[in-house]
Amino acid sequence: MMDLDIRLWRQEDLPAIRELLSELVEVTHGPEPDLSLDHLTEIFGHMERFTDFYLNLVATCEGDIAGFLSIVFYRSLFHRAGTALVSELVVGRRHRDRGVGRMLIERAKEEAQSRGLDELEVSTETDNQDARTFYRRCGFDEEHVLLGMEFGSGANEE
Repeated sequence: MMDLDIRLWRQEDLPAIRELLSELVEVTHGPEPDLSLDHLTEIFGHMERFTDFYLNLVATCEGDIAGFLSIVFYRSLFHRAGTALVSELVVGRRHRDRGVGRMLIERAKEEAQSRGLDELEVSTETDNQDARTFYRRCGFDEEHVLLGMEFGSGANEE
């Protein structure tokens, strides 16, 4: 049985999270994100000041950071109590197929329910069949289409 723990992220986790995010970049489209430690540290500081809106978790397995989950909580007029959006979820290659991702999703679901929110949402690339299969197995339905418009360096160049 593997020793798996899920906890809040810490600033010293950022180098390991950076490595996980670099794996996520491999399956996404659009402009490449800034994964410099300076940028991640800046974002960490911002998110830590606004814990009503952000929750970031790491899954540790046998001392290694095996996975990372970032959630954004928001309210809207249409959804009475609000929504939790999984904005990033990545499990390191060597820790996949061991239940790490499912445990992170379960923790996200528990957190959304404890905050009294209406739903938990996630998006993924339309051609990422592995992720879509994983999310369906976790109980997500493909109930609507999310359209995106990228801004920033190179996003709108022809």
